[in-house]
Amino acid sequence: MAWGHVSLARVLLFGLAGPFATAADSKKDGLASEEIQKKTVYTGNATEPVLSSPPTDKWWKSSVCQGSYCVYTNLRIANRRGLVLVTKPDEYNKVERIEAYLERADNKWEDDSLLAETEILEKGLGLTAKQPIRRGKPLSSWSPVLLVHKDLFEDVVKKKERTRLLEAAVNYLPDDTRAAFNRQRNRPGHNPGESPRSIEEILHAHPFEVDLGAGYRQEHSSKHYVNYPEVAVFQHDCRPNVAFYIDQHLQHRTTVARKVAEGEELSIAYIDPLLPRKQRSDWVKRFRGSNKPCPCAACTGNNKPSQLKKSDKNVEEINSIKAELKNHDSKKVTTSLVDRYVKLMQEEKLQVKYAEAWELAALNYNYLGEDKKAKKYADLAVQAGIVEGGKDSNDVVAMRVFASDVKGHYSYRYTLKRRGIKEPGQ
Repeated sequence: MAWGHVSLARVLLFGLAGPFATAADSKKDGLASEEIQKKTVYTGNATEPVLSSPPTDKWWKSSVCQGSYCVYTNLRIANRRGLVLVTKPDEYNKVERIEAYLERADNKWEDDSLLAETEILEKGLGLTAKQPIRRGKPLSSWSPVLLVHKDLFEDVVKKKERTRLLEAAVNYLPDDTRAAFNRQRNRPGHNPGESPRSIEEILHAHPFEVDLGAGYRQEHSSKHYVNYPEVAVFQHDCRPNVAFYIDQHLQHRTTVARKVAEGEELSIAYIDPLLPRKQRSDWVKRFRGSNKPCPCAACTGNNKPSQLKKSDKNVEEINSIKAELKNHDSKKVTTSLVDRYVKLMQEEKLQVKYAEAWELAALNYNYLGEDKKAKKYADLAVQAGIVEGGKDSNDVVAMRVFASDVKGHYSYRYTLKRRGIKEPGQ
């Protein structure tokens, strides 16, 4: 699974939706359609169409379109939090089919008495802990307010036309939701005279994705950027203490991945923390709004070159070992190699990546006949998987089954058998 990405295979239980009807056929499809005024007004640096009021009780297709992309709205959904789409007709149909799931959204901080909004040095507004918070503590769950087809940015070449669609979509949101979204426009430092972030910049700074095409037979992409305004208060860190996932109902959920001290910043990783340091730092400089390299300890080494060099080497080795552990036929995998992988993951404080790591460790220990270690890391993979993907995620279910009978699992002594090593006593 890509970082910040979710598939809807478990949600979209229906057959392939047919192509969306034209505006003239909208009534029989249960979709309202209205013309908008063509007048334009100027607010700051944004050019925004003056919009007619969409209905508040149904899905609605606006007349703001560019090629095959249009703006769709549902202002009733998620207890009137609202949802707007910039997408193609057949993609809209897929979202409409999961409306009942979206209605169940929690949309809350689990315990906001634990959290304080704080200005974070070199990052901007962020979150800190008012008191110690235990690992596994759920922090928040939010439904999306904006979905944008990723192909829009290639198919609609002119930025002006993309901006017209995106600004129109956000302006359709209910007042409170739109205000929450617009908080993301602030750049780190809030320097006077600095232009606010565009919606494109916001989507790239918080690059969460969903794939609406999972479970459908299709040739085209259904990947969408998805935005959760409240989540933006979490600043980026390459060694974060908060894990997140997007569940099958499109809710974004955050959970504490390691114990947090009072006053400590709460952070998430907006890109894969196992990417090379230069790639991570360059991404932060380009997309996070400060035009500076990543300021986190993993990228600065706390100004200690030897610490940076060691961390870079660790990440490179982790990725190298990981490739071997994923290769069932690798001749390089030994118990000591798996031990090394475990040690490096812990040393690099990659708690938000433990679920996959401990699953790999459990399976490879089992391949080598190390059933006790396999059991230990399968149990740890379950714990980490609940934090990183939820208690009902496929990986958690699979690891629970594995942990219940490691010797009965197909993987037990798999590598040893292939190497012709017989079990003691045979």
